[in-house]
Amino acid sequence: MFFLRQLMKLRPTPPAGAEMSLLDHLEEFRRTLIAMLLALLAGMALCFCFTDEVMAVLTRPVTQLTERYEATTLPDGVDAADWRTARRAAAVMPMLAEPERAAFAARLTPRQRELAEAVPALMAARALPPQEAQSMLSTPLQRSLHACGAELRPVEEAHRDSRLMGAFQPGEAFMLSLSLAFFCGLIVSFPVMMYFLLRFVVPGLLEHERRLVYKCLFWGFLLFLGGCAFSYFLVLPRVLSFFFNYSQDMGIANDWRIGYYLTFAAKLILVFGVVFELPVIVVPLIRLGVLRYETMKRTRAYALVACLSLALILAPAPDPGTMLIMALPMYLLYELCILFARRQGA
Repeated sequence: MFFLRQLMKLRPTPPAGAEMSLLDHLEEFRRTLIAMLLALLAGMALCFCFTDEVMAVLTRPVTQLTERYEATTLPDGVDAADWRTARRAAAVMPMLAEPERAAFAARLTPRQRELAEAVPALMAARALPPQEAQSMLSTPLQRSLHACGAELRPVEEAHRDSRLMGAFQPGEAFMLSLSLAFFCGLIVSFPVMMYFLLRFVVPGLLEHERRLVYKCLFWGFLLFLGGCAFSYFLVLPRVLSFFFNYSQDMGIANDWRIGYYLTFAAKLILVFGVVFELPVIVVPLIRLGVLRYETMKRTRAYALVACLSLALILAPAPDPGTMLIMALPMYLLYELCILFARRQGA
């Protein structure tokens, strides 16, 4: 009841001549929703034209995860890119005639040629019993690669443990493109959609309320982008690494399906963008006197439970780690709002 009374005090009743009928309000709201929908469709159409670029951005964390995993199986001083090139060369060179083999080898660096020559010796060593393996290794480099358990399969085959599988249904790739266009279009069209919504809301606000709403729109969009960036660069790689290593430890191949992965990644990024909007909701209530510092300070425990509950509902993965990573920024943002309320003297 306290919040309801505060909200009723926010503005006086407008003059009778300026009032609109209920049907007029509903008609205006219908036009606003149509305009917002058209903005979303325009954003989707724009993003649909760049589906390949969006796919490359969203699948890059998986590629980086594979490269990091391969780097952990190499000794110090061996570059992962050189090792991948050497494995490809070792698979191709035996199929070439001598002139072509020499021309192909000339295109490699000395380090890559040395690594490519080590691949057959390592394969032979692993085919023998452990007590006889060392007899096939003639150089320190070969022995160090063998001791670290360097990956020997061809690059394309080795990436199968974390590759994004193809579509299993005729229309799955097209529907996936539409899904990606929706998520990206929502981000791109967010400012335009908010503009149309404000055009409906602002005429009923007081002057100081209008200034507050415009500021919230600006900061809300920046926070939304910040949440998406936080999720893409920090959260998504760590979540993927956890699931990848957990499956590896259990001996399960990470044969991820493209549709499931992209939906998971897009939802995770979008949800974090929404989560970072918490100050946009709380700060205006503080400025308008609906929320006060003492009230927020007393309800810290309830806010923590609410953040954990929201993370439980919104997290795209059911593991506790993902939920905690989502709940922690929410609660920290709430603490920042408490500091803001204290500074404002609310």
